[in-house]
Formats: sequence, C-alpha cells, structure tokens
Amino acid sequence: MKNNLFIFILFMAVSFTACDKYLDVKPKGLVIPEKLTDYEGMLNSPTMVQTFPINLLDFADDVFNKIDAVNQSPTANGYYWRPMLTINEKASPDIWGPIYRCIYDANVIIKGVPSASDGTKEEKDKIIAEAKVIRANNYLELLTVFAKSYDPAAAGTDPGMPMVTSIDVTDNIPARSSLKATLDAIIADVKAAIEVLPTSNVNRYRVTKYSAAGLLSRIYLYMGDFPNAATYTDKALEAPHALLDYNSYADDAQMPVYDLNPEVLWQRAAVSGSPIFMIYSDDLKSYFNSSDIRYSFLTVTNNDGLGRASLPGRYSFGIGFPEMYLTKAELLARNNHPNEAMDIVNMLRKKRIKTADYTDQTAASGEDALVKVFAERRRELAFSGLRWFDMKRLDREGRMPEVKRINKENSQVEATLAPHSPNYTFEIPVRVQMFNPTMELNHK
Repeated sequence: MKNNLFIFILFMAVSFTACDKYLDVKPKGLVIPEKLTDYEGMLNSPTMVQTFPINLLDFADDVFNKIDAVNQSPTANGYYWRPMLTINEKASPDIWGPIYRCIYDANVIIKGVPSASDGTKEEKDKIIAEAKVIRANNYLELLTVFAKSYDPAAAGTDPGMPMVTSIDVTDNIPARSSLKATLDAIIADVKAAIEVLPTSNVNRYRVTKYSAAGLLSRIYLYMGDFPNAATYTDKALEAPHALLDYNSYADDAQMPVYDLNPEVLWQRAAVSGSPIFMIYSDDLKSYFNSSDIRYSFLTVTNNDGLGRASLPGRYSFGIGFPEMYLTKAELLARNNHPNEAMDIVNMLRKKRIKTADYTDQTAASGEDALVKVFAERRRELAFSGLRWFDMKRLDREGRMPEVKRINKENSQVEATLAPHSPNYTFEIPVRVQMFNPTMELNHK
C-alpha cells in the first residue's frame, strides 16, 4: 500500500475535493488561493482558528468522567490513559487527524503566498509568519500527546513528530524527527516570525509579535529551559493588556466575551466540543473555597456533579496574560525569589478572591513559593487545555503523584497513571501505522 502524504494526514474533509483546489485546472465552485487576501482568508478559516483538540482535557487530573471502563471510544481511551486513542482503523484519528489538517493548510499558505499575484514582500512575510506560528503551536500539542516529555539527555534520540512541509498529497511522508529536532524547528520558525509579525492584528485569533513570544514562553517552559522561558514571558507581557477584577462583576454574564477579553493574548477555539459541563475532579475541587469567585462564576451543578461553566463567548484555549504572569511567578520561584513570585500570585488572587475574604499569601522559600504557584495554576488555568502539558513536564521533575480514575459508585480504581508511566505518551494512531508500517512507535 502506497505510503504517501494523503494517507498520512488522514482527514476526510481534504480528500480528493481539497486536492483539486491546488491543481492547475480551477474546479467549478471552488476557490483557489491566488491573491494575498485569499491566503489571509485562510488564516481566518475554522481550520486555522479552531485548532485545540478537546481530547487533551480528558487526560488531565482536573476531570472526573462517569464513562464506563469498558468503553473503547477515544474519550474513554484518553480518560483511562490507554495507549491507543482511536482504535477504529477506518476512522480519522482523534487529535492527530485535525491537527495535521491544520498543518496542511498552514503549509499551503507558506508555500503559496510567495507566488500570490498581489501584495508587498512585507505583507507576504507577515502572512507566512502567522502560518508558521500556528503550525508550531500544532506541533507542540502533538508532542504533548504522541512524544515523551522533554529530557535534554534523551531528546536527540527520542522520537518527535513527522515534520510535514509538503502540500503534494502524493509525496511520501517524512520519518519522525527526533524530539529535539522537532522542537528546534518550531522554535526557529517562531523566532523568525517574531521579526516580521505586527504588534497588533485584526482580532485575537490572529498572531502578533506578543502572542508568538507567548508561544515561545510555553515551549521553553515545557523543555525546562527557564532562562529562555523568562525572556519570552517578559516579551509577551509587554503587550497592552489588563486583568479583570472579578469583584467588579455581579455575575459571570456581565463579563466581556473572550473575543474582547483583555486577558486573552491569543485566542484558540476547539476543533469541536467544549468543556462546558465537564465534571471537576475531587482533586481539583480541593483547590477552591467559597471565597474564590472563579468557583462560583465558572461552575455549574448538574446531575453528575460540579461541572464547568464558561465566561461569555466562544471558549478560548489559547494563551492568556494570567498564564504568562503565572509562568513568570514560577520562574521567579525556581530562581529562589519567593517574595517576587508571591507578589505576582497575590496580584492575580486579589482580582479573583472576594475582597472581604482576601489575604496575601506568603512563602518561606523558593520551593514553598513554587508549590503555591503550581496551586494557583490549577485554579486559574483549569480547563484551559494546559493541565496535561503541566502534568507531563512536572512528571519529568518527579512532581506528579500517582493519579487514579475511581468509580464513585463502587470505589473501584479503574485506572492508574503512575509517576513516569509510559502511558504519559499515547501511541501513534493505528490507522497511521496501517499505512506507514515503518513509522517508529512509542510503546515497543
């Protein structure tokens, strides 16, 4: 069976219809990108803005699910940390399929824009830069699912992702790059993009210098490269922004929609679905008390327990300024500056805790501050899509306890994720393996 890019990317929406979009003969009723505005329109398309794989929420210890342990759906397989997410070899694989679909469209922009019939070089460079940042973000999310956590000693040999740059669907797919090579490539792309990106853009879904810096902050934090994470965190925080004071709102309905929320640096929507009504785990609930306005504004009680609610507008899984502040606080704590770290934590908490109940937190050491920063990340970034990212990097440091999936009806432990478990890495999808039998696997 031929090993080619069309089979590899595995998204039915592209299929032969989408392939025809880029042939020499223009198909009737389809738009072939020719002008710069066509490519810019692609940046605003659902494929390029709805990129977050909602399954990432299923893996985290933030979530409790009543799904039956014998269920074999991708949701169940992710929730119970089984090696394979999508076991149906005829189905486009969850996470892998839609992300590589977005990467394909990003590559169309990157390859096609230089030949656009209009636009200046500066305008073209900006569009290409945006596509490269989106592609880099996609690869980071793939790494958190289908590759081991970053270990500098092993990253040169641990497999990363196939780095697809071609838009010719008959091309053979590349082998998996090493984890280091994958990260080096996306870092180089984002750094180059920052040089040409604008400081503001038409909406929060579009990329700026600051949102690209925020992505580099996230990448370097995942790698444990704390000096570089600090550099780009500070760069992201140079963007105009504000933190909302939850005390100023009578209820969550009065708060601004995500599209206009000054806390959002780069907005990303989900490919499909949302966390609304997903159930808080007992562990996550233990981080809150009645004084925390996030608990009242962002929860709803349903038949299954305490569920997630949402602020107005389309839920954002992108990069926010609270995340950047908490990253800065973490880096300060790691560098043994506990007072400065807690100043940031308290600045945020003052806007989240009822004024009448608020008191500053203090830390006796850098390690004490770090523990408090991690706790605040649990509260502030719950259901943002970052918990699995945090679990993988913290497990590498020996900071993740054993996580259990417990059936509340009979108290039976249905699955366990032990520290340093191989199940922190999901296997290359079965359908991808079927068409690419030489692809290096994670579970050997």
